[in-house]
Amino acid sequence: MRRISKFAFALVTFLMISGCGTRTSNTTGEINPDDYVFRVNKTWDRTGIRNHYHGGSNIGPIEWLSVEPLVQYVRSTDELHYLLAEEIIHNDDHTSIIKVRKNAKWHTGEDFTAEDVIAFFHINFVSVTNYIAKPLEEIDNKTVKITWKTWMEPNANVKNLLLAETKVGSVQYSVFKTVVDRCQEILRSQERAPEGYNDWAPFGYINSKASETLYMENYNTFRAMNPKTFVATGPFKVERVTQNQMVLLRNKDYYFADNVKFGTVLGYNTPDINGIYNLLSTDKIDYQDGLAPEATLNSILNQNPKLTHLKMFDPGAIGLVFNLEKEIWTPKVREAFQYIFNREEMKNAGNKYGITSSFPLVGMAPSEAKAWMKESDYARIPTYTYDQTRAAQLLTEAGWTKSGGKWMVGGEQVKLSLGYDGSHPGMSGVAEGVSSTLNTFGIELVLKRAADFGTWFDTAKTQESVYDFVVNWTDLNMSFSYPTGSFNYVLNDINGPIMHLQYFTQEDFDNGVIDDERLIGKPKLTLPKADGSGETFRISEYLPTMYSLTEEELHARLADMVLGLASQNFGLSFYQNVTG
Repeated sequence: MRRISKFAFALVTFLMISGCGTRTSNTTGEINPDDYVFRVNKTWDRTGIRNHYHGGSNIGPIEWLSVEPLVQYVRSTDELHYLLAEEIIHNDDHTSIIKVRKNAKWHTGEDFTAEDVIAFFHINFVSVTNYIAKPLEEIDNKTVKITWKTWMEPNANVKNLLLAETKVGSVQYSVFKTVVDRCQEILRSQERAPEGYNDWAPFGYINSKASETLYMENYNTFRAMNPKTFVATGPFKVERVTQNQMVLLRNKDYYFADNVKFGTVLGYNTPDINGIYNLLSTDKIDYQDGLAPEATLNSILNQNPKLTHLKMFDPGAIGLVFNLEKEIWTPKVREAFQYIFNREEMKNAGNKYGITSSFPLVGMAPSEAKAWMKESDYARIPTYTYDQTRAAQLLTEAGWTKSGGKWMVGGEQVKLSLGYDGSHPGMSGVAEGVSSTLNTFGIELVLKRAADFGTWFDTAKTQESVYDFVVNWTDLNMSFSYPTGSFNYVLNDINGPIMHLQYFTQEDFDNGVIDDERLIGKPKLTLPKADGSGETFRISEYLPTMYSLTEEELHARLADMVLGLASQNFGLSFYQNVTG
């Protein structure tokens, strides 16, 4: 079971490095945090932001430095540290107790209380609420009781992770009382979920379509609210926000004030990657996350010797994902593409510091699969070598022919389009590498560069997309380190839509294709089980209960899911990323 540190992490990267920033004169010789300024680039909405986290705006550095969770999850080290929670106790009677930090306060100086914790979870039906049996209980001003659904209760480790992914320090009950109370009223008017009900039922109430409409109306009212000052509890208060600059000041009443080593944070709103590199090179900012291409990184470090680049673990793999709506991607062709590329060269084109992968798309980045699967099951994941002779053999078996050095299908030359996010340096490099390889191999490729992720994703997921396949994160966990995050990304959030997986519909239910209405909107994907029995499983039926599995049960399920996806060759990964 993961141990939660009693010491606050408190954004160490930003707040505990006393060597960064600009120091003003100090005649006493003592180190005073107010003498230090930390400069960072992070974009926010130029049209203005509302004064709370849920206002629908991109709030830039405020999200990092002002809005806090109960527990801080550190993605690069897989550690948890208490922040607004002083302690979380998991009992044997299907309950948990949240002890709110006694000296935690809102930026207005008012106490952060149990009432505020309850307000957050009741206005935001985040994922953890589906595992909770009834509305949260206020034991006293600083204590909250959770009662879990017995039939889908997460293990203690997952409970900590679910509670950690929520920005609880964003909903002050006294400020948002009207919408919080209305949400609770709508919730309690709904039918109670029966024992064993695994689909969406926050706090044990089944949302009807009518209640969902009412809830969204209320939530939109909540989003539109604009308090006089930004609602938060964290180490920095919002002082001023303009289109191009943001000023945050040290919160001297913060419960870990001694850990805050800067008096001011200056935020700059520069979205252009070359503009960001220029800010770093000319000593205009002290921090930027990410990893620039090797030549660019070395140039920045040479121009600004004050900087140090720290390389960081990243639980994501980059490669190619096929658009299954396109008839060209038959199983043999998808298998052939596994052999076409020198993956070491592709890795170097994208990120020299990455870790080369020989896997197809499997649902989890290599490091995550290795960490969570049984060693014997992990060893069964198929690996592919650089073997263009084998690729050509498979393409021939698929009905392709080669004439004049060009691959043909049905008498026509094969011409593919590859979509990629041009704002991502690694993916841009990979796209160029793929283009060079395929054109040399005899497959004409047209690169289609999107200006940013949003444009790329909208184009990739649209029906009859102009992209035949894309450069993307093949396997990525954007959540905490537990397999559900990876599979939600692959099946539901990003790769499912761009692969154009089929999903169960109301018509499928009406016609008896499925007998469980909860499967509507879930992937219509049946895969072979890992035990070699020849039996199959619906992957959409595996996800809802994964949090409550024992270690042995989780191992068995992951073997099915990872090896099942690997058998389909829906994509291929070139490397596991390293960031910084």
